[in-house]
Amino acid sequence: MRISSIAFANLKRRKGKALFLIVGIAIGIGTAIALVTLSASITEEIGTQLDRFGANIVVVPQANSLSLDYGGVSVSSVSFDVQQLRDEDAKNVRDIPYKERLSIISPKLLGAVKIADQEVLLAGVDFKSELLLKSWWQITGEEPQGERDVLVGYEAARALSLIESTGEMATQKPMNHAQMDSTSPSLEAEPFKIIQPRLLIAGSEHRVAGVLAPTGAPDDRMVFAPLTQVQAMLKKPGELSVIEVSALCKDCPVADIVAQIAERLPQARVSAIQQSVRARTATVERLTRFATVVAALVLVIAALMIFTSMTASILERTKEIGVLRAIGFRKSHIIKSLLIEVGVISVIGGLLGWAAGMLASVIALPYFAETQIAIPIRAELLVGALGAGLLVGILSSLYPIISAARRDPAESVRAI
Repeated sequence: MRISSIAFANLKRRKGKALFLIVGIAIGIGTAIALVTLSASITEEIGTQLDRFGANIVVVPQANSLSLDYGGVSVSSVSFDVQQLRDEDAKNVRDIPYKERLSIISPKLLGAVKIADQEVLLAGVDFKSELLLKSWWQITGEEPQGERDVLVGYEAARALSLIESTGEMATQKPMNHAQMDSTSPSLEAEPFKIIQPRLLIAGSEHRVAGVLAPTGAPDDRMVFAPLTQVQAMLKKPGELSVIEVSALCKDCPVADIVAQIAERLPQARVSAIQQSVRARTATVERLTRFATVVAALVLVIAALMIFTSMTASILERTKEIGVLRAIGFRKSHIIKSLLIEVGVISVIGGLLGWAAGMLASVIALPYFAETQIAIPIRAELLVGALGAGLLVGILSSLYPIISAARRDPAESVRAI
């Protein structure tokens, strides 16, 4: 009689025990698969949201400076060999090898202007990219549409008497769930309304499309206008002061992107905002570590359950094993037969666990993610589930199997 035939016959005779072990392995593997899949999907969403939450690379003109001091007293500093950024430089950033990792490129021209006897910092921006970059902005009014539309920061609007407080809630730009749930720099402020919809800048009248809610950042003291308009008003056609870049860095180091931009723009100084990059990396790493530890604990618990069940099952089969040894079966035959049983149970449990884990991930993901994320069916997860099932099943059963095979057959037969 073949060893495999004996093993399959034993599985048929002990369907209840086999089913119990299969369920135990499936629960352990399924939980681990669900945690790994959810962790990967949520990590991707968090990474994408953090990558889009403001710029993490800043490009400014290259300049050398010379500090002037006398007797340890700083007098001033002189900048020389200043390299100017231009509109073409923003386009050149999109030509780097890692261009597919660039989410948002937002060029700006900054300049001080006098508005109604107030010195204000005027920023020329591309509103389409700027509003994507500053997703936390809350706007009372509406987004700028025309060439003469401007956005005004809260403190600048107060200084220019463009707003007044009101007891009613101001009409704000609708926010999505990601913006409401994220750690936004926006601050609480009294409700206000726009009372002066027109603003004279450099002799040209502009419409105040909206006023920003307080952010606690320099944005509060700035006026934002279309880039081409600001270039014309400041008499700096085609010039830029800074280019802010939001890079998606889940699959590549931000240092490589910085190096590639610097190579394309030798006249500029390119630097990464390390705080933003490190915050994203730390968040993702913590989530990954948590999911890994929980999955490992679940697998250990499943292994202990299988060990206990296999030990009890083999103790019940002492007489059977003794008879097999008495009629000539060797220790290796007994071990092989029991390992085949455990292997079959482990493979079935691994398959069921993988299917259950993927199903649980699909069901549970909407409760953890704000955006629609597709869960891909990855072959490596299926192979990992089968491998983990076999590893957990065999390792947890190895000791009771070897102990049973080493038992004296005469002692086992005497118990009949």
